[in-house]
Amino acid sequence: MNWARLQGVADKLIKKYGRNAILRRAAGDRPCTVVEIQFDPREQRGQLSDLIHRTILVSAVDLVLAPEMSKDTLITLVPGGTVEDEVLKIVAPPTRLAPGGIVVYWELNVRA
Repeated sequence: MNWARLQGVADKLIKKYGRNAILRRAAGDRPCTVVEIQFDPREQRGQLSDLIHRTILVSAVDLVLAPEMSKDTLITLVPGGTVEDEVLKIVAPPTRLAPGGIVVYWELNVRA
């Protein structure tokens, strides 16, 4: 399987259906592209679920540093611009889809 190609496909889809954002930490801002996916509390069987949590996919393309729950805040931008829209706290350790050692995308659970 060509995982680098799959990473490119994921990046293209996230850019098509998502928007620009910033991962902010004390060391500086890192631009990224994100898309919000539908959250279904039934996906969290056996766990306490919080309906205000949202699931965000972050393109791994051009993201040099991995997102970290304790260091980063996700700032979404108004579509088509550079104006900040929402400040979202990462509420669970970020997970990644990384078969073959290539990160295809990051998944963040966030809330306002």
